Amino acid sequence: MKTIRIVLAGLALGLPAAGFAQADLAAATYIGVEIGNGKVSLSCPANTRCSPVDTSLVVRAGHRFNPAWAFEVTYAHIDADFGLLTYNRSAEFVGFGVGAVYTLPLSSSVGAQFRFGGASNELKLQPAVGLGQTSPGTITTRSVKPYVGLGLSWQFARHWSASVNADLTRADLRDSPTSAKQAVTVRMLGAGIAFNF
Repeated sequence: MKTIRIVLAGLALGLPAAGFAQADLAAATYIGVEIGNGKVSLSCPANTRCSPVDTSLVVRAGHRFNPAWAFEVTYAHIDADFGLLTYNRSAEFVGFGVGAVYTLPLSSSVGAQFRFGGASNELKLQPAVGLGQTSPGTITTRSVKPYVGLGLSWQFARHWSASVNADLTRADLRDSPTSAKQAVTVRMLGAGIAFNF
């Protein structure tokens, strides 16, 4: 009976019933997990092939205040190992972000999402060492950087949605304990699923 009353009220106001369903779904708390690939754009020495790309994990939790806007916190992790037999390097990225999400509806169940905010980023670098050289150990550099993201979300059930996302931020690193900081780009591409409470 409640559903019938909502539909009749929507028709009386000249609004589609799907709009009520979408608004109801939009005002929700959610948590999602996303797996993909991440890249930390470290420079490689000349004549050395390396590709610092590895699996990325992103966890998002947020609350939608209305169909368009949400507040969101994120956790992101990339652990990239790359190199050759005599040249090995690794970088671990961890980021905690706080920001906003704007959703542009493309249909009653699909929306384009735009993310922006700030993140506390940590980059742990294990510098490359040649044969017979002593490793300087892991060098950890922390920084606060802006982040942006673009995604496509599909609400396929009352409590469930799936999405594909691209996220971009920056991080600082040092090649040695005494070297100056340099900024590198960190990007993540992934797909995930979210539960809407």
